Parts: sequence; structure tokens; C-alpha cells
Amino acid sequence: MNDLATTRTKTIPVAKPSNRALDVEQERPMPIDGPDTIRDGGAQVFRLPTDSRCAYQARAHLTETMRALDFDPDVIRDAKLAVSELATNSHIHAEGTTEPPELWIWARTCPSPELVVSVFDTRWETLPSACSSDTLDEHGKGLSIVAALSVDTGTDITRSRLTRARGKRVWFTIALPLPWPTETRVISPSQAARGLYEALTQRGVPATRQGDLVTAAPLNIWVEPKTFTWHTGGTDTHQPLQDLQETAEQITTHLESVT
Repeated sequence: MNDLATTRTKTIPVAKPSNRALDVEQERPMPIDGPDTIRDGGAQVFRLPTDSRCAYQARAHLTETMRALDFDPDVIRDAKLAVSELATNSHIHAEGTTEPPELWIWARTCPSPELVVSVFDTRWETLPSACSSDTLDEHGKGLSIVAALSVDTGTDITRSRLTRARGKRVWFTIALPLPWPTETRVISPSQAARGLYEALTQRGVPATRQGDLVTAAPLNIWVEPKTFTWHTGGTDTHQPLQDLQETAEQITTHLESVT
């Protein structure tokens, strides 16, 4: 059946592992329209309908992705319930917006190996808030269920991955099935810098790149042999190079929250 919403995935340069003493940088486009793009450090992005089918299609997309990534059926069941709550919440509270919701899926290895699942909409004025029970509440039910079913959850002001519009994402994480292949991949700083620059500018974030330095004013992101490093609030943040999607999201969120 092909009635699922339009899919868009990114193409980001990565390096193939080499058996030679000196690795030679090579570019390999990530697979298009398939969950393997997540294994290679990319993201799957789906446009969701603005009507009552929103939750159904979010469940269908996430189920297909997690099955392809070899998640346990019980874990998939919990994730389906969690994403259904987020999509339903978005549909109810984002009524009247002109842009459709989006479902984003990627993997991160820091602070621990997790699948990151986000539902985005353009109602950034209606941010969920933390309640005394440390769950999320947006004048409705359901988000406490998400917290109970996931490793971590939260909400951020950010930008669309399809239209550059400002909005919010509500997200949760699920532990990745191990072993996860990112540990075997070789990524050069120049490729990572180029991938980060492209990931930011495609979303309308003003950025420049000079060698292994990416600037998204006022942030300077140094691309070191194994990590992205930037300085905010008196602290250095370090993110592994394979976590390009997570890095781009953290930087976008920071810039949107200070504007």
C-alpha cells in the first residue's frame, strides 16, 4: 500500500572504512527512501496529514522503520503508542496552522545509543511544560504515557526539516538494538563539517564553513577528529561525528531559543 505521506531523506557525505594504513576520504550518498539512511547517520522525514489520519500514518511510518532496523516487537509496540500520542496531540493543538506536521526519525549515540523520534508542528507558542511529576503536559492527556514508555522525552523550539518554518518538536527516545553499526564507520572532519553545514543551511539556518570550522552565529562549531565541539552558556558541548543529525538539531534549537 502506498498511501503513506511523502517521504524526504537527506544525503550526507560519509566515509567508507578503509583497510589501508592511511584512509582516503571517499563520499558515499546515503540510501534514499529507506531506513538504512538512519544506520548511515541520516534521518527519515515524513510529512503527516493535517486530519485525523495523522496518528495512523505516524504509527505506520515508525513501525516500518523500526522493523527494518531490527527492533524487538515489544519495543515497537511501545514506540507506536508513544508516537500516536504525540501525533494526536499535534493534530489537536496545531489546528488552524498552514503547515502539516512532520515525523522525524534518526539515531544518536550520545548520551547513549538511542532512536530519536520527533513530531514537529508550527505551533511553537504552545510548548508543553514540565509538571511536578517530570512528565510533559499540554493542557491534555497522553504525554505522560510517552514519558513512561521512553528513555527520554522533551520539547524544543526548532525549524521544519521540509519548509524551514519555525515551530516546535516534541520527542522521545528508545534504546537502539545493539550492536549499532556507527561504531565501525570512519568519518573525516572535512566530511562531517560539510554535512553539518548542509544540514543547517537546508533548514534556513545562516551558516558558513571554513575548513573544519562551521559558524552559525554566534556559535562556532569546531569539527575535531572524533567530535563536534561548541561553547554555550559557559560550557563546552561535545557530540560524536556520527551524531550529525542530533548535532544539527541541538544547534538549531539553541539558535531558535535565543532569537
